[in-house]
Formats: sequence, structure tokens, C-alpha cells
Amino acid sequence: MTTMRDAVVLLLSWGSALLISWGLRFWGDQHPAPLQAPWAVVLTIVLLPALLMAGWVLLSAARPGAGEGGESIDSDQETR
Repeated sequence: MTTMRDAVVLLLSWGSALLISWGLRFWGDQHPAPLQAPWAVVLTIVLLPALLMAGWVLLSAARPGAGEGGESIDSDQETR
């Protein structure tokens, strides 16, 4: 079931991505020369998001209680 909070998060995510994309397109139209970025900046832009997400996944998996929330022991169907 989708809640209003999920719809707002989705709208904010897609809306911000659209604004960033539009801003980069506008900036590229104003500055048509190729961008000369140092290799350290390029590696940071490429690798940092993946490393941050990997860290988030590993930390959330290491939390106490991760993976819990399965089938309940006190189910009404089991007692019938």
C-alpha cells in the first residue's frame, strides 16, 4: 500500500533529479567547451556514491535486529 509519505518522497526525488538535470543542461549550453576535470574529481564522482551506498547497506545489515520481523509465533491460524 502506498502512503502519502511515499508519494512525497518519490516526487521530491524525481523533482530534484529533474532540476539538477535541467541545470546541468543549461550550464552546458552556456559553456560549450569540453570540461577538463582532474582524474581525482572524476574518480570521486564515479566511486563515491557507490562506496556510500555500500557502507549504508553494510551498516544497516550489521545493526542488531536486522533480518527480524518474519512470521509471528502467535498466529491465530496456527491455533485453529
